[in-house]
Amino acid sequence: MTDMDRGTTILIFEAPLDSGLYFDGLRLREHILRRPLGLTVSRDELADDTMRQHFCAVDCGAVVGTVSLRPLDETKLHLKQMAVAEPKRAARIGSHLVKHVERWGASGGFRLMIAHARVGAEGFYLKHGYAQEGSVFFEQTIPHMRVTKRL
Repeated sequence: MTDMDRGTTILIFEAPLDSGLYFDGLRLREHILRRPLGLTVSRDELADDTMRQHFCAVDCGAVVGTVSLRPLDETKLHLKQMAVAEPKRAARIGSHLVKHVERWGASGGFRLMIAHARVGAEGFYLKHGYAQEGSVFFEQTIPHMRVTKRL
């Protein structure tokens, strides 16, 4: 899939496990989501990766965004590990990724997308039509909110 924004062509690809794209996305996830917390990607997370569909946004050959989906059942998907390179956030890479995986999920018969949004990032999801459910909880040592969207 190609998205045009501000003169930039962003390509979004599925990133199979053990592919170069997957490993580039994994490095981006670790850099954006784990290192600032003093953490690394754990073995449990890597094991969970085998049950997810991974996607990467690519700009000029470089992975600039990544997200993964884990089916919870035949109708629900869990959107996980959204990460976008800091210099590319103004280019709306995250928005392109979310729209892409929502279309992918809907075309596969899924009807509900669930995400655990970091407190402070929930506005991104609310702007994309997600609704907050429940109260704040802690995950990876930081507060999160559950957000959902009907596909």
